[in-house]
Amino acid sequence: MEFPPAVGPYSGDYVYITEPGRYTLEQNVSHQYPVGVIIAAPSVVLDGQGYSIQPAAADPASVGIWIRLTDLSGNPVTGVTIKNVSIEDEGFGIYSEGIDSSIFPWGQDRTADPDGIKAAETTRNLILSGVSVNSCHEGVTLSNQSDTRITTTTISDCTGSGVTVTGGRVDIQDSRLMNNVESGIVLSKSSGSDISSSVIEGNGRAGISLDEVNGIRILNNRFHNTQNIDQDNQSTDVVISPPLETGEQHTAIQTQEPDGWNRSDILSPVQESGTSTGKNQANPITGVLDLTPTSSPTPVLTATPVVTVSPDNTPTQDTTPKTIMTGIHAVVSGDSIPKEMKGGSTYPVGLILFNDGSDDWISQYQVGVMALDDTAGYGPAWIGVPEGVMVKSGQSQTLSFDLRAPSKPGTYTLKYQAARQGTGVQVLFGRAYTKTVTVT
Repeated sequence: MEFPPAVGPYSGDYVYITEPGRYTLEQNVSHQYPVGVIIAAPSVVLDGQGYSIQPAAADPASVGIWIRLTDLSGNPVTGVTIKNVSIEDEGFGIYSEGIDSSIFPWGQDRTADPDGIKAAETTRNLILSGVSVNSCHEGVTLSNQSDTRITTTTISDCTGSGVTVTGGRVDIQDSRLMNNVESGIVLSKSSGSDISSSVIEGNGRAGISLDEVNGIRILNNRFHNTQNIDQDNQSTDVVISPPLETGEQHTAIQTQEPDGWNRSDILSPVQESGTSTGKNQANPITGVLDLTPTSSPTPVLTATPVVTVSPDNTPTQDTTPKTIMTGIHAVVSGDSIPKEMKGGSTYPVGLILFNDGSDDWISQYQVGVMALDDTAGYGPAWIGVPEGVMVKSGQSQTLSFDLRAPSKPGTYTLKYQAARQGTGVQVLFGRAYTKTVTVT
């Protein structure tokens, strides 16, 4: 899979994480590109600080956060933590890529790919904590994602299901799965999963749907759904406390725990005026822990507009994308490349590189711009920040070089990518910068 996709009308801003580290959002993300945040590196902690991710326009295939199966070198993406973020109105709130993601226009089937097979069999250790997914089509979709832990998370009002796990193991604790049109939780071909101390209410199809699962424990949850447990006849070793018959309707009674949570024991069937019945009844349980983050997010960095150079060399104000990342990051914000050039002629030009990260660049970071595709044939393939120059966070540096126009007349699109390289790593930042020129 290639991010950003090479083919398709995919434009707009997004966050592309290709290096391990801790990253924080410092403002809400409204993305035009179909994916808001792409995580393509192991050992990443993404702290949303209470901010939100949502598409700029409705798109059934949009994804709030996409976790790749492998990194850019083909190694498994493991040890990802996502916390304190709200995701709204997406096609898929959080999508952890499995071996087959071909349901997306940019996805692929990797069942014959050795790297994909290896990654799908790896323990990936995803943690979601303090996450809110609301009004999406599918809430959280996990494929071939073993050892996932979801805690203090709310997934509600999705037109599909809240959490869907296929071929992996998940622990869901102290969370809310509410008012989803399909199921609150779907476990398919899952082994060893635990669901405990959670509120699972108002889901249209089932609270928990079990399909060919083994070794599942469902303990101390509060249920009130059209059908609370929907278990197929191929599932084995499913433990529900207390034991219940598959498909029966259940409600819950409140118990107070020492930690302040109002948990529940499951009662089946519901007793109404001394009569056993298969219907749910309203359950007036109150005081459930509020899972909505209460802290006010504090921006790590506020970027200001920078001055760029237009093709006629007249300074203009540029609405440079504001930073939403901490650490080392860069974006190409402008250029002085002529729109019209004479074939075979050489022009002195410049690209403006903006430091939209929280760290100052020093020489050892080796930040610069890569020329992509055929563009490398018209000038240097790499233009780095000059040796000894430190670019502070929120400031820009012009990278000057000579550009030789193509010899054949026509319209050309030049592509440049802000990047970091050296010391055995190559990190691409954000999206490619393009400039269309006419050669006469």
